[in-house]
Amino acid sequence: MSIRSEKVAGEIKHKLNTAMSKDLSEISGLGLVTVSKVIVSTDLKLAKIYLSFLGNKLPVDECLEKINTKKKHIRFILAKHIVLKYMPDLNFYHDDTIEYADKIQKLLNEVRKDDESG
Repeated sequence: MSIRSEKVAGEIKHKLNTAMSKDLSEISGLGLVTVSKVIVSTDLKLAKIYLSFLGNKLPVDECLEKINTKKKHIRFILAKHIVLKYMPDLNFYHDDTIEYADKIQKLLNEVRKDDESG
């Protein structure tokens, strides 16, 4: 990844986190949506956005569908705040890093309990 695409990714991440808390809070049932990672292609035409959902009441697939229905609005919000020749096309993905880390922590706790009792 080039330095420019890293800077654009960081700016998109920052602006999207702000937009998720203010402008896109009307999307019901999603809970707290956090942008955990943004990867922008070197030609700045495509952005992969990884989201984590905390306190959501819906399955992850439905959450991603709801966000994908607002994709044009999200690009519009970003275009107002970030000056680029072309606003990258946005692709949203679920970031399961938090759930994975929680699962590993539970497994480690079980191993510790087994060691202490055995």
